[in-house]
Amino acid sequence: MKLSRMRKSIAILGSAALVASLSITSVQSAAAAPTCTTAAGIETCTGTLTNGAGYVFKMPSNFKGTMFFWEHGFRPTYPGVSAVPKGVEEITPGNQITNKDITKEMMLAGYGVAAYDGTVKGLRGWNNTFRVEMLKEVIDTALAKYPRIKKKVVYGSSQAGSIITPFVEKYPTYADAVGIMAGTTPSIANSLQSACDIMYILSVFADPTIKGCAAFGVKGVAGHQASVAELLKVVALLRAWQANLGAPGLEYPAALKGSGIPQRSALLLTGLLTGVPTKSTHMDAVSTSAVIPEGSINATVAILQNLGEAVATGVLAGQSVSEITGPGFYDNTQTNWASLLDEADSGRYNLGLSGDEGIAGMLAALSAAPRVTGDADAIAKFKALDKSSFTSKHPTILIANEADRLVFSGNTARYVDKKRQMYEAEMAKWESTKVGPKPIWNTLALYAMTPETYTKFTPAGLPDLTGPGSPSGVGHQAFTKKQTKAWVDMLYIAAQTGKVPTAKYVEYIATKVPYLNGDIDYRPADLKYNF
Repeated sequence: MKLSRMRKSIAILGSAALVASLSITSVQSAAAAPTCTTAAGIETCTGTLTNGAGYVFKMPSNFKGTMFFWEHGFRPTYPGVSAVPKGVEEITPGNQITNKDITKEMMLAGYGVAAYDGTVKGLRGWNNTFRVEMLKEVIDTALAKYPRIKKKVVYGSSQAGSIITPFVEKYPTYADAVGIMAGTTPSIANSLQSACDIMYILSVFADPTIKGCAAFGVKGVAGHQASVAELLKVVALLRAWQANLGAPGLEYPAALKGSGIPQRSALLLTGLLTGVPTKSTHMDAVSTSAVIPEGSINATVAILQNLGEAVATGVLAGQSVSEITGPGFYDNTQTNWASLLDEADSGRYNLGLSGDEGIAGMLAALSAAPRVTGDADAIAKFKALDKSSFTSKHPTILIANEADRLVFSGNTARYVDKKRQMYEAEMAKWESTKVGPKPIWNTLALYAMTPETYTKFTPAGLPDLTGPGSPSGVGHQAFTKKQTKAWVDMLYIAAQTGKVPTAKYVEYIATKVPYLNGDIDYRPADLKYNF
């Protein structure tokens, strides 16, 4: 997200929906029958769930028996601060940069589609527990309307990963295939801990007034305003660095003032310690110029470009989560900062980090800085959010961008690891008993990659941050139509066969879809935490 877009989002979005004040209620009765119209061979039905949230069905005349149920990602809302949700915003997977979805393509393919607005009492937020039941109601309503549905694909993006994963474990008969696009892997605590770390590290090296996640936890508009106030401090830093590329020397902490370490080295270290991608929309972490003389400086600008959206979403989601956990969910008293710096990164980006002495000095300053002590009860609730067993046997296909700046692609690797752990345990049990069917590995992770180089420079040698940028592999829920349609088609096949596509099939599809990685064993950088 560009800084201007991020500031606009801050102005028009609220935070998370006061979900802690809502009581979980079971669905008492089926939703009212939908209202339907038909045009150009497509029946479109709209209606409301029992809690008032809207839903949409689209059924083509050439329906092949499989319906796709879409689960949208995180949406923050605060009454009195931002506009309340107005209904279903996404019907099928859409590119959040181009705002183009694949509804037309799915209709032509004969797929039925369904989507709903994940609101509870008119509000959104980290309301995953509610949305598990709402998704069930959407599917029940569709099955009642269309008895000819034979197969069901449950798929979604971003926050949906933390909804769909427990959903298919609780309701295993409600899906024949599962798709997660740029999705979070339960628990969200793993990602939010790093988002909170970003603000803490910036408070040490750039602005001691930043309280970050320690300021979260007050409910309602007051809590939202407090969290946005923290975000605006980060925005001010990013605006300054965008202007001077972090060239001035560090002013904080006092021990490093006059050390000769530029602010951009602390910015780069912040990204590397928290997992922010070193590739961005315009920066490839490789290309150089007179102003960007080395790849690690390119990577630093990439982190600068990525940091805005990572922090903005972390703040809005973090405040939302804090209304569930209470204040004090963030604690870094046990964090070993040096252990979060990958050895390979330390070497590759050594120059940008001001060499071994600069690295040692900054890590020492972090270790000496006062820590944030959280609340034990809030921390326990934080780590238990969206708890999942990863025992689902459904064919599951994930897709992620190599350099997703919001939901880091390590989420996808973590999902695969969790499923692999359960599969290996089941296989060991089966091999010792030979009872029942032999377990099969039924999870596939796809990745959209960037070109090797794509950074453009102005005549002055400055990075051009206004051009079209990378055609693939960056951004959040930002895939090409060919990549998205390939993923959806694989989900359709998986629903029919009960199995994910083979490695050979993926390799073949990758030859037809630009920048789709055909190596099913590719692994991105891991998340920094694994609660």
